[in-house]
Amino acid sequence: MRKLVIAVAVSTAMALGALTPAPALAWNDQGHMATGDIAYDTLAARDPRAVAAIVAIMQAHPDHALFEKRLAGLSGKARERRLFALMAVWPDDTRGSPHDRPDWHYALKLVSPARFVLPFTVGKAEKAFDEQLAIARDPKAPRAERAVALCWLMHLVGDQHQPLHAGHWLSWDFPKSDRAGSIAYVRRQPGAAPVDMHDLWDSAPDRPIANREAGAEAVAAAVEAAHPRPARVDLSADPSAALKGWERESWGLAKDVAYRNGALARVPAKDKARAPVLPPGYMAKMRTVADARVAAAGYRLADVLALVRS
Repeated sequence: MRKLVIAVAVSTAMALGALTPAPALAWNDQGHMATGDIAYDTLAARDPRAVAAIVAIMQAHPDHALFEKRLAGLSGKARERRLFALMAVWPDDTRGSPHDRPDWHYALKLVSPARFVLPFTVGKAEKAFDEQLAIARDPKAPRAERAVALCWLMHLVGDQHQPLHAGHWLSWDFPKSDRAGSIAYVRRQPGAAPVDMHDLWDSAPDRPIANREAGAEAVAAAVEAAHPRPARVDLSADPSAALKGWERESWGLAKDVAYRNGALARVPAKDKARAPVLPPGYMAKMRTVADARVAAAGYRLADVLALVRS
């Protein structure tokens, strides 16, 4: 094994482009919007002044007209809550626009044995979080920039609670990494269509509701009931350190649950036609983990947003 690790590491390190960038998505729309719903529920109960400040700042968002269109017919707290949900998913909705930042969505470290000789992080989520938090908290910054920064903060916290945005696999089979599972195919059950592991985890918290807003509300209601906000919050005096701690949690879940300490990493196929069926219990465990991570992301996001004032 040691020779394998060293050989893979040498061939990879020759041009660190071997650690191929991951896809820009994390949770699907429902998961991201649910974190916004949960953050709103928490913040509205504990710090309504922060909610008012965020709503006021969002009036200057460059996509304000789009938000207004999607908020049509809503008023009061329902409108505010939906705004938070839309903010959390906006960085995905704006893909391809000048605001798109594909490499901000992840901070990946290897979970395979190669991590011992390639302890690198791929992705700029950590740097982006620090920069966007500074802008959002700066009362002298242009309000349009603060509004964009708020949306990115909400999205980044959600992203970094998805295990496959913190951990990925590299081996002989995937010498340039498995791109956070996006080129590693499995089947949910016998006869099912192949799906890549990244998409599998992105959709893990989704409920079978076509309307993304209603689906997000169903996710939020379910995970808030199953995972009440802890009495003690873990946002330290240094939010950057807190984010890194949340990423370490996700990395551990990628290693232990998503890749099952390497056992599953030897199962997925690069060829869709040869995609194997997931082992018994995997889907249920994945849903349990995903629900807990969405809940944690929402509660922690509320603590981050509480740092923002008009």
